[in-house]
Amino acid sequence: MAFSQVGITKNTTFELHNKAILQVDGKYEGKNYGMMLPEVSAPENLPLYSSATPDSKMTGMMMFEKTHATFYSYDGEKWNNEPTAADFKLKQSRFLSTADEETSVVCVLLGCGRHVGLGFSAPVDGKQSYNSLNITREAAVVAGGGIYGDRSFDNAKFIINEAGVYDIYLNVPSKTGGAVSLTSGPQYQLRAYLKQSNGSYNEVKLTTFFPDYYGILGIGGDTNTAAFTTTRIRLNPGDYIVSRIHSPLATVSVVVTLTAAANANIAKYYPREIMFTKVSD
Repeated sequence: MAFSQVGITKNTTFELHNKAILQVDGKYEGKNYGMMLPEVSAPENLPLYSSATPDSKMTGMMMFEKTHATFYSYDGEKWNNEPTAADFKLKQSRFLSTADEETSVVCVLLGCGRHVGLGFSAPVDGKQSYNSLNITREAAVVAGGGIYGDRSFDNAKFIINEAGVYDIYLNVPSKTGGAVSLTSGPQYQLRAYLKQSNGSYNEVKLTTFFPDYYGILGIGGDTNTAAFTTTRIRLNPGDYIVSRIHSPLATVSVVVTLTAAANANIAKYYPREIMFTKVSD
């Protein structure tokens, strides 16, 4: 049985498949080209969009809708939109610091200061910060270490309410001062507190990380830099996460300062952030 065949190409000739009714040759002078579909400016402008009488003869028709830059296909009864990519925020929670949440650990000749929690107190605005995972943010009680007692740090504790595997990303704009050391100076830590069946918590150090400047031969100065880390862990309801500046507590030979920086400019353009992404249940 004979049928008409149509080929579209920019070349002088091309091989048309013997089963094709319409074939588009997308190759020309080493480049790849596509076909422009018919387009409409809005979904309601699609043919038979709101018609009570479907047309099975239109089955397979495709059109491009310009306003939302998406494709529609007709299944014989209705128009179907291409699957829309899920909003990345739906599986994430992101918390930011405010302009007045700068905190430091200073080591002097006689020793270092206490461990301090890192706060993330900026309001959740649904744009720059969001909480789609229903994580509870509250004050964290951090043991001081050595001669220091416990101390509370606002909005430094993040309690998990949905079980799953989480990627946790932490970025801390920082300042360093003095001659620094990877082994004896202050350092950032991310810790998990995993709730046990008896109600107690098992403390787990997830990561230890440093500002980039710490890697330069231990030679110090008053330097603006940043530190970041990422880790993956399975968490259950009741487990919680705390980030902190960890003090070595021991004596060092020179003055060393590690500051989790915060000011109006930092808060506006590159605030301290902690982000939770749920990658699976």
